[in-house]
Amino acid sequence: MRKFIPIIVAAYALFGCASTTQPTFFGKTVEIEAAELGQYWKLDISKPIMLSGRPNWLPKGAGKATYVITIDSNGTEVDKELISSTPEGWMTQELLNKMPKQQYSVSESNPNRTPVKVKIVSEVKRMS
Repeated sequence: MRKFIPIIVAAYALFGCASTTQPTFFGKTVEIEAAELGQYWKLDISKPIMLSGRPNWLPKGAGKATYVITIDSNGTEVDKELISSTPEGWMTQELLNKMPKQQYSVSESNPNRTPVKVKIVSEVKRMS
């Protein structure tokens, strides 16, 4: 039995780590407005995660960020690209890359699973 343990560990290391998910695109990526996103993809909302503190990707203070996300034909968010930040430097591409990637379900009006690019505006306000 002890002879099989190293074999199992080696097989897991070789094959378990080799399965990286590649983005899949069926057709041309369509650029849409945020209001149109629900016609293509719906955000999978799972049980909320209660955080013990501020996430390391969320900038300190108040600010506003505009960025573009790309959703592939599997509903996976594959890319975030920062367009602007107010105040300047409040959000950075590095912080944006640390944000959790979202998963989406295909909308009934998107049977071809069209990939999209959509501009997102996100704002953090001070509590008064």
